[in-house]
Amino acid sequence: MKENKYKPVDRDGGFPKDMPYLKRRIFEIIPGLFVWILLLLPFIFALTRWEEGLAIYVAFLVAYWSIRNLKFTVGVFIGIRRMKRDLATDWMKKIKETNEEKFNELRYVYLCPVYSESLEILKPSFEAWSKSDVGAEKIDVVVAMEEKKKDLQLENYEKLKEMYGDKFGSMTYYIHPAGIEGEVAGVKGANINWASRHYVEKLEKEGKDISNYLLITCDSDLRPHPKYLSAVTYKYLTVDEPDNRFYATAIHTFNNNIWSVPSMIRTQSNMLSLVQIQNWVVDKYKKLPFSNEKIFTRDTFSSYIVNLATLKKYQYWDPEIANDDTAFFWNALMRSGGSFKSQEVYIPTYNDAVENETYFKSHVSFYKQQYRWGWGIFTYPISLAAMSKSNNKKFPAIKKFYLIKVMLEYLWLLTLVFFLTFGLLIMGAFNPDFQFTGIAYYLPRILSYVFTVITVLNVSVIFYRRQITPVPKDWKWWRHVVDIAETFLIAINMLTFSFIPYIQAMTEMMFGLGKFKRNFYVTEKVKIKK
Repeated sequence: MKENKYKPVDRDGGFPKDMPYLKRRIFEIIPGLFVWILLLLPFIFALTRWEEGLAIYVAFLVAYWSIRNLKFTVGVFIGIRRMKRDLATDWMKKIKETNEEKFNELRYVYLCPVYSESLEILKPSFEAWSKSDVGAEKIDVVVAMEEKKKDLQLENYEKLKEMYGDKFGSMTYYIHPAGIEGEVAGVKGANINWASRHYVEKLEKEGKDISNYLLITCDSDLRPHPKYLSAVTYKYLTVDEPDNRFYATAIHTFNNNIWSVPSMIRTQSNMLSLVQIQNWVVDKYKKLPFSNEKIFTRDTFSSYIVNLATLKKYQYWDPEIANDDTAFFWNALMRSGGSFKSQEVYIPTYNDAVENETYFKSHVSFYKQQYRWGWGIFTYPISLAAMSKSNNKKFPAIKKFYLIKVMLEYLWLLTLVFFLTFGLLIMGAFNPDFQFTGIAYYLPRILSYVFTVITVLNVSVIFYRRQITPVPKDWKWWRHVVDIAETFLIAINMLTFSFIPYIQAMTEMMFGLGKFKRNFYVTEKVKIKK
């Protein structure tokens, strides 16, 4: 095994280096324990015959769910309007009017991690980045390869360089060695960590100022709108503390192949796009009480942009944890004492939804992807551990409180649909007398009325979804009907792909399987064989 010299110097397995093992285990147990207590509440209410407690909790859930659905609808509506506004804006003109001199100093690093992707997947992405309106000559391409697939990717690299080498400012690659001690396999974090650290070393040896570089990290299938980089650049040039932020799109779509994937995957992918929009509009930050200060809680997801000096300051990515997306934000937030910020633009990017050679394989791949994402919850215990070690003068207690609140609310939301779906059934099964109570008679009817109203509200979401993911123009009338019907598969998804793999991951972490879980499934970028 090779010694890993490219990891945060003060971390061991994601935790502060000097933290005792027992304390680490306590933090690892907290998320799973909290979720399982919530999942077992229906049984607790039934066995204690506390019908009133069940009714009160269900009423609270329904009220919360109704308010959240209203916020969701309004948030998506506002996000779509902002997208249309941003797409109609001449960002290059605004940049030149604002700070053209600083723009001329800036360069962009397109960090492209690859594993087993074919040229068919990579070429459209390179083509899209080459058409960025900031100018392809300002973009330096860094391809991050894995040693296990280097022969394939070296061949792809040479072909891509032949096609795009004279368009981009430069192209280079790094090969991430396999089998480095402690590293987690199957996530791109170790790969991009290796490549970015070596690239920064190269720039510094050449005497370059790395603070003039904006790093783009994303999956290899992402294709940006031509205005994406100019919109981000304008924000970078105009916001306060530009180097203490990450930048991302609020319109993260899966339009590359959305109409060729199975219905369940399409529904989940479309809903994820809408949730991303709503989160940026409504839940970007929390305002702290008795002050004008804000704590930003919108974390990194899949693709984002950050200054190269900022990346180095916060010690890149941790190759020893099973998360490279949201973990970057939480790491930066912990190291900055809660001051790290997020900044969005409403220019779309286009990704691939999960797809494999057959209908069945596509669903298996999707489950494995969601399971890997479920292990992303590991950011919570290591963030709690970091907060427990930080000085309150550097990291105020009020900020810690709000961050813990955000974590617990996310975990609670995972259980909400399960409780609303099965809570009354479990109470009736384990407490036969319950069916003769007034609660058992009236509560299901009230729930039916409320969910009917929520369903009507969600019909408008179908219209908004079509604003960011247009349907094919040659559709027959019946295909539109099927498309509308597919939207309601989200309820099934919330009890299957959006629930089970996440509970599985948290349960494994709770029972200490994290130290054994060092390999994850790399989502294959292939097409269904028609």
